[in-house]
Amino acid sequence: MTSTVPEPDQPHTQAKRDSEALLAALISFSRDAIVSTSPQGVIQTWNDGAQRLLGWSAHDATGQPMLALVTDMANEKGRELMARAMKAEPFQMELELLDHQGRRVEVSVGAAPVRDRQDKIIALSFIIRDLRRRRRFEANDAMLASLVRQSRDPIFSVTREGLISSWNPASETLYGYSAEEALNQPISMIMPQDKRAESQAMFAAVLRGEMVFFETQRQRKDGRLVEVAISGAPLRDVQGDIIGLSAIHRDITQQRQHEEQMRLVMRELAHRSKNLLAIILSMAAQTARNSPALPEFNARFTQRLQGLAHSHDLLIQQNWRGAPIRELIKSHLEPFMEDDKTRVTLEGPDVIVDPKAAQNIGLALHELATNASKYGALSGATGRVAINWGATAEGTFALEWRECGGPRVKTPKRKGFGQTVLERLTSQALEGQASLSFASEGVIWRIEIPISYLVDSGEWRAA
Repeated sequence: MTSTVPEPDQPHTQAKRDSEALLAALISFSRDAIVSTSPQGVIQTWNDGAQRLLGWSAHDATGQPMLALVTDMANEKGRELMARAMKAEPFQMELELLDHQGRRVEVSVGAAPVRDRQDKIIALSFIIRDLRRRRRFEANDAMLASLVRQSRDPIFSVTREGLISSWNPASETLYGYSAEEALNQPISMIMPQDKRAESQAMFAAVLRGEMVFFETQRQRKDGRLVEVAISGAPLRDVQGDIIGLSAIHRDITQQRQHEEQMRLVMRELAHRSKNLLAIILSMAAQTARNSPALPEFNARFTQRLQGLAHSHDLLIQQNWRGAPIRELIKSHLEPFMEDDKTRVTLEGPDVIVDPKAAQNIGLALHELATNASKYGALSGATGRVAINWGATAEGTFALEWRECGGPRVKTPKRKGFGQTVLERLTSQALEGQASLSFASEGVIWRIEIPISYLVDSGEWRAA
């Protein structure tokens, strides 16, 4: 009787070989360091990832004690690593290993024992991952988070669905919503109704991968509108897919106010230049009528031009410091007072007005003096101007300009820029009240402003 030996299970054997080959390939090409040791800690396998991380080749590392090769012998973490690897459960820990040049490398190590069918530990396996890149990312993320948190500009992010996903402190300050109120709320909550279409177009452009820059308005929690410059950019995940947008809003309200102020200044400059030419022509005519000879005309005309220049110098200086009210008035009246300075009377205490008041009252005085020299009390030889100032019973500061003795006054048919200055702009700028009267005997202008526009106003009281 002939006996036969059973054939081995060839498909099972082949599958096992294929699995081992696949595992070997994965270990070989892994970007992480994968190392196995004997139960006693002697290195048995050492992949290319381990060589890239720690520097030793597989030839140099194999057969070396793991603990001696990659740690100093006094390293408690290293001893803990080997001791824990012998226990039943896999674990992970962070520590420093030494590379082939003795430099410390911060790593995360996952370790587990390898057991045979009888549950006996036959090897220890380690997966070692370099933490330096992660630490750099963490440091960069921390720095970016700090910059966003400390930024004076609102910086926030929005999901593809239009919900706010981050909201820095500057966003809270500008828009009035706390982070708790803003997070997961629609970004439309800060959009004025008439800006919704504009914002939707911007949002769509960013989600297509574009960066956008534009200036517009947004709405605060209290309903007030703010002028903002917006920068928007796509927000991407680690795969590069657009998951929302990030935005920086810069409050440009003051910039807009400055631009508006500059437009007013340029308008006033043009107006003032025309008036200045008219004043010079008027002074030239008045001087010529009263000058018997050319040398005398030249002397008088030069003096008046110097006085006019002095008044403009004083007005410029008022942008930086307070000005005595008496000197402010004189600087605007003296070029028109001919040789008879008694035609203008000044009565009031010696007080100093702050720069804002000096600038705006000076503007009004300039209009009044120009008008008086062209059409009013100072255009002829008999007219007079009386200017009085002081405290009122209500605790305000009042200044009054009153003309008499000049040509009969008629109310102008057209309101020019000078009249607008006298009736509205000066009083609005100084939070006061102004009145302009075209009485037949002469123009009367009066303004009352808060006493706080006087320098050291606490020391000055109404009589």
